[in-house]
Amino acid sequence: MDDIKENLIPNLHFAENDEEELIEEIGLTKRPTIPSLRQRKSQLDMLEQMEQTGEQEKLNELRQRRATGKSVRLASSKTKTAVATGQKEEPFGESLMVMEFDENAPTEAIQWIVDKIRGRRVDGGMELMVRKEPLNRDSQTIIFHISATHMKLLEIADDMGFMKRTKTGIIRNFNVACLDEFFYDAGMTLEDILTPADRQIIIKHALESIRAEDDEHRIPGTKIILYHGQSIIQAAQSAELIASLYSLHDKRRLKELRHRWTKPAAPQPIDEIRDYFGESVGMYFSFLGFYTCALVVPTVFGFLQLGLSEETETVPFFCVFYVVWMKVFLELWKRKSSSHAYRWGTITMTNLDEPRVGYYGKLARDPITGKWTPHYPKWKTYVQMYCVTAPIIGLCIAIAGFVTIFQFYVEAYLAEQFGPDAYILYLPSVVNAIYIALSTLAYDRLATLLTDRENHRTQSQYERHRVNKLIVLEFVNNFLCLFYIAFVLQDMKMLKTQLMMQLIVLQFLQNVYENLYPYLKKKVGLKIVRLFVTSKYDKLKEAHDAYDEMGLQSLDEDDPRVLQTRKETILEEYNTYDDYLELYIQFGYVVLFSSVAPLTAFWAILNNVIEIRLDAYKLCSFFKRPFARRTKNIGAWQLAFETLAVISILTNCGILYLSPQMRELGAGFSREAYTLSFLIIEHVLLGMTWFIYKAIPDTPHWVRVALAKAEHDSRQALKRENAQRSRNLLFRRFRSVYDTHSMLN
Repeated sequence: MDDIKENLIPNLHFAENDEEELIEEIGLTKRPTIPSLRQRKSQLDMLEQMEQTGEQEKLNELRQRRATGKSVRLASSKTKTAVATGQKEEPFGESLMVMEFDENAPTEAIQWIVDKIRGRRVDGGMELMVRKEPLNRDSQTIIFHISATHMKLLEIADDMGFMKRTKTGIIRNFNVACLDEFFYDAGMTLEDILTPADRQIIIKHALESIRAEDDEHRIPGTKIILYHGQSIIQAAQSAELIASLYSLHDKRRLKELRHRWTKPAAPQPIDEIRDYFGESVGMYFSFLGFYTCALVVPTVFGFLQLGLSEETETVPFFCVFYVVWMKVFLELWKRKSSSHAYRWGTITMTNLDEPRVGYYGKLARDPITGKWTPHYPKWKTYVQMYCVTAPIIGLCIAIAGFVTIFQFYVEAYLAEQFGPDAYILYLPSVVNAIYIALSTLAYDRLATLLTDRENHRTQSQYERHRVNKLIVLEFVNNFLCLFYIAFVLQDMKMLKTQLMMQLIVLQFLQNVYENLYPYLKKKVGLKIVRLFVTSKYDKLKEAHDAYDEMGLQSLDEDDPRVLQTRKETILEEYNTYDDYLELYIQFGYVVLFSSVAPLTAFWAILNNVIEIRLDAYKLCSFFKRPFARRTKNIGAWQLAFETLAVISILTNCGILYLSPQMRELGAGFSREAYTLSFLIIEHVLLGMTWFIYKAIPDTPHWVRVALAKAEHDSRQALKRENAQRSRNLLFRRFRSVYDTHSMLN
């Protein structure tokens, strides 16, 4: 900072810490004071590089502003042109994001968006690097590859408040100024600080952080209206100006991960999964593995119950066991997810109250920030929820009820025609299971459509309401038939048969669809595109030449990323919704009627052991690389599983109440006393779940201690910083008064 003192404001007297005021005026990130002996050479080199680039540029702008009195934006047009022409851009590295525009996207709009991506932050850009993909005879759209330097990624990570592990083992906010503290391993390099998932999250955040300025009311060349502060990329996606936005796979890392992950007997590399695919996918597979291991206990007890014969008085004992097991399992999972969240740096994460992508409404000023944001009347959302969504869901429930009752009429008819022991009697159950599997796909789209129409403001609200719809629809679709058999027909033998048939057939069909469809899409999709989709080469050539005039460079024709983009753009997109939903349904089969069918846990664990490896293979081979999402738990699905656990207490107590064996044991009781005894048992079990909930903390002790230590360190650092500021302020005031007094004398 010596050049600041000598060249920028030479007539001012600088105290030792006067540069703090100048730094605040410029807008640079203040670096905390750390003893120089603790600094590594790598940190000093990185900080020196930062000063020579970003800081020096800002200081030059400040000099020019003070000399001419003009704004930074007007004074920096030459610098902006230099950045736009790519003269000083560093070599293009890894393609962190691929942006594909619609074939009808205006050239003016594309140029404006690309300029925003490459432009300086002081002008509303993000200073990212962009390369266009060379055209070929099969091209359908204009494709751009987006990257960033390591220092830019670290700078944005600092702004985002990433939490990373330090040398002391504590997880705390990442700070570029204390870069050396985050080299906790002697063999670490600069690239090792951020994981592949981190880089993907950062680049996506950077793109979404490109906001509309006060004077930018629409995307040039289009009718897409922008409000002040709106994300330009999100607006372009919502209007389908940007047809696709995704990340390419890192083939080397993916190959290594797939080799470790698909080994049949090896444990899942959860941390490696998280590093590549992000916290959301890592959390799902950790939950799947934890749930599968937990199923070992009810599987053992299920075989034990089967050996003792479920017709004996041991059934109530096993019913109590299942209630305790599922509550302990869910509470222990909370502790494990908290451990993951701490190690992954997401345990203190909160949902920002910002409008989600796709939220629409009338533009009005936000009462808190004062920015122009869309506002949608809450009463319209409620009208949509209760007057449209609720009747449609009620209609779906009625259809499911009709299919259920019709199935039993068909079974009764077949029993009359072929006898009660004919194999053809299994046909209605198989058909019903196929209907359930197909309707699951339809319900997924229906829940998404209804939630879109409700127009919830935040992403967390949107996801919660969508999951709630899926839960209601799938609960009725999968379990209404079983409830009808158990509590209307009261046929326990039929209940067991129907339960096992639905569980086995449904899981088989889901595994076939989940693996066969992505495989066929990858193997056949590219050939179909080449055969039936006409090339847009001539139409795109003129626009492509216009980007050359911008100074926008292209990837080499033989760059492997060009071929990789063609192959991956047609792949299926992956999300965890469907997988969580599948586990939710399976969990219901296991716990709702566990006292009748003790082997459901065995079939569930057999399916999951196979599915873990199949999901690993398909995710690494047949899907696009999913967007990494930061999360600290499994979200709304935790409540969904806990709700099933409570309902299972009611269903198992109801089955025991209706079973002939229990009625025999309670023959000496009056009807009222018999009913009252089961109500007491039910409430005792509910009380037991509440006791387990209170007895098992959601967060392990070591995590609470680590968080408390990090909080203490943060308070002490802030206290020291405030004390230093106070001393500097008093010293400057005292010296100023003293100097003035001396001059007067």
